[in-house]
Amino acid sequence: MLQIAIVVFREILEVSLIVGILTAATKDISGRAKWIWSGLGLGVAASLLLAISTDKISESLDGMGQEFFNGLILLAAATMIGWTVLWMQKHAKSISSELKRLSHSIRDGKKPLYILLVVVFLSVLRESAEIVLFTYSYFISGTPFNEIIFGLIVGLFFGISCGAALYFGMLKAFGKYFFSVTTWILIFLSAGISAAGIGFWINAGIVPALGNPALDLSHILSQQSFFGKFLHIFFGYIDQPAGSQLVAYFVTLLVLILGLKVAKKL
Repeated sequence: MLQIAIVVFREILEVSLIVGILTAATKDISGRAKWIWSGLGLGVAASLLLAISTDKISESLDGMGQEFFNGLILLAAATMIGWTVLWMQKHAKSISSELKRLSHSIRDGKKPLYILLVVVFLSVLRESAEIVLFTYSYFISGTPFNEIIFGLIVGLFFGISCGAALYFGMLKAFGKYFFSVTTWILIFLSAGISAAGIGFWINAGIVPALGNPALDLSHILSQQSFFGKFLHIFFGYIDQPAGSQLVAYFVTLLVLILGLKVAKKL
């Protein structure tokens, strides 16, 4: 549940910031609110359609082998989360100025007002696609439905709240820490999800286990203990991982950490 809340919080916060920048930069433009709210509404509607479609696709592809499909979903979720982390690191500084330039172009009549709808719609759809894929990956992994819903609600509430607080300048001095902390949490979550996805493929016989388990840490720190659960939630800890899962975890971690360093220099 906590992993879902963290991811939803981060994605909703990013949407809130984009909407906040557009709203502030176009405050003198008459009628801009209806286009921004329409973009939000269409984005949410498309998100719900995507959520319904994901379940239908899962049912239709059941003949491929549920273990294979589950692993594919988890690895796709890990890829999308990792890509978002690197993309935001590279473009975070330019997003605000680009949105403000767009708003000035609309104010000067160089671009039509409906561009606001398009930008907001695409932003909501991009972030919601990650939320849908991520939450569905937890659903097929056996997470109770009520925990998923609770995680969505908590993440949505805090994401909107922090976005509004940043918009009104209440958290301006601490804004960068939200992104720094959640960026590292997402990196470890992505690594953990990759390992879980490989676990499904090991069960399906697609990937060799390379030792199953490759090591047994359950007698030192059980995954069911309080601290074990904490490490599993934030760092993807598995007390009896297969060798392939260890490889997937550390390769994902290495790629994202190196990618983060490269993105900072670009």
